Amino acid sequence: FLMHRSGLLVLTNHASVLCCGDTVKQIVAGVKKLVHSTLYVHVENTSFIPPQQQSTFVPSLATNPKALNSTNSFSSDIFPFISKFYEETSHQCEDLDVNILLHNIGCRNQGKKILQRCVCAYLYMIIINTQGPVQCIITDLVYSTTQSSDSEIIRNFIKNRYILQGQDSNEATVPVFCLEHIGVASEFPKSPSITVTGKNDVVIGGTFDKIHPGHKVLLSEATLLANNRLLIGVTNGKMLERKTLHELIRPCEKRINDIQKFLTDVHDFHIKDESIITDPIGPAATDPHLQCIVVSKETERGGAVVNDARAKNQLNQLEVHVIGLLIGDESSSPTNEVKMSSSTLRYKSLGVIRRPPNIRTSSHPPGAYVIGLTGGIASGKSSIAKRLSNLGAVVIDCDKLGHQAYRPGTQTFEKLVTQFGEDIISKTSGEIDRKVLGGKVFGKDPTNRNLLNSIVWPEIERLAREKIEEAVAMTSEKLVCVLDAAVLLEAGWDHFSDEVWVSIVTRDEAIKRVVERDGRTVDDAERRIQSQISNEERVDRAHVVLSTLWEGSATQAQVEKAWIGLCQRL
Repeated sequence: FLMHRSGLLVLTNHASVLCCGDTVKQIVAGVKKLVHSTLYVHVENTSFIPPQQQSTFVPSLATNPKALNSTNSFSSDIFPFISKFYEETSHQCEDLDVNILLHNIGCRNQGKKILQRCVCAYLYMIIINTQGPVQCIITDLVYSTTQSSDSEIIRNFIKNRYILQGQDSNEATVPVFCLEHIGVASEFPKSPSITVTGKNDVVIGGTFDKIHPGHKVLLSEATLLANNRLLIGVTNGKMLERKTLHELIRPCEKRINDIQKFLTDVHDFHIKDESIITDPIGPAATDPHLQCIVVSKETERGGAVVNDARAKNQLNQLEVHVIGLLIGDESSSPTNEVKMSSSTLRYKSLGVIRRPPNIRTSSHPPGAYVIGLTGGIASGKSSIAKRLSNLGAVVIDCDKLGHQAYRPGTQTFEKLVTQFGEDIISKTSGEIDRKVLGGKVFGKDPTNRNLLNSIVWPEIERLAREKIEEAVAMTSEKLVCVLDAAVLLEAGWDHFSDEVWVSIVTRDEAIKRVVERDGRTVDDAERRIQSQISNEERVDRAHVVLSTLWEGSATQAQVEKAWIGLCQRL
């Protein structure tokens, strides 16, 4: 089949049928052959049908499209379908952006104003206002007539039922595909369907970093349950520090915008009330109007904690609605293959280019491509540099150049002795005693540290440029030079680097490593870390982020991924 960028999947079987057996798996297998970027999914039949009638239920959309979903309630079967579909698409076609439309479920939105980029039901006509055209229509509605008649019947149904906005061509030219090999499930839910009418005010909470299928299930089910208001708490502040690779979590405003974009894509539901959560419970413990909290299986215990807090505040207990999907535990190792976990997605972003390379403001030899590798104390950047060397890079150790910069007899040596005193000279070697010098500059007053930097940094840069020129002169091939420099950003050496690569570890891990490696006290380690710029500042200026928090094989995999990407860019 010809692949299309976007598509609309119209499912006519009842939700109770769709969520049984391997029906969803078959549907997704058919869809992924046709659509590669964006898929909208519309389930026509979500009204409550008694279990004893489900096995004999036959869709009648072709003759009476207005007969279904005409009540303000809906069948609970839609919940397992939503979970199954998002989960299955994440396994079969991870790069496909899937949005299950919620506009017609419960028909709460008939007659409401149509909002920009939203999908809503209006007088039983479904108006899909997309940013780009829907390039194909896929359906499970199959007739026993000839193929041309099938297409005509389905096209007429779509024309009478849907208004496709954003089309760049006549709707008659939009191809229609039938999932002919999808059979109606013979098995039905073991637990009987129930009628869902929703709650007035519903609350959910989370970090919502990198909206993934698990988030979509959580937001979708909460939206369906909220008849009046959906209170969304977005984690921020100190609470983020407990998250794995929290430095890579995007600003709160961007995360809220992503939530709103998803909700307007699948529903005409605008966030009426969003909160920034800076404590574990947030407004869920104090808002007297709330009736229900929606949680994932991993955070079910959180619902009980919220109700305990509400009991102390003499407020009503919230109904706890648990979505039927594991969305990943932030406390587990992201190196495990968990497709629906924000921490796993952040881990997968390690070693991947984040923004275009620099336009250099200072030149270096044309045969060199310079990577500025930096990171805080004990971040493991030197081990990364060694791995890059094994892959073919020329590594320039700026720490060693620092030693070279103030050897006895150099101008830098004389300047340091003049400024900081002769006691910084080792009595045994006659060289600068770096521990004595460090004791003078790593205090609370940054004056001495700034003075040291103003003397040493320009000389290290000069020596680094010399090393690059020497390396280029020895080969006719394009050369990757890595500046291994803890103070790369502070010294401004990124102005002659094509890319900045940053290694990060947690503060606690850095302190532990400094104490074990250097034999320093915890207080001394903390002072040294405090004197450096933060991981967040480094990440903000990084082209590629790496982390040595896990076993060596994980670091090696990140470095190899980053190297392969670099080679492709070159």
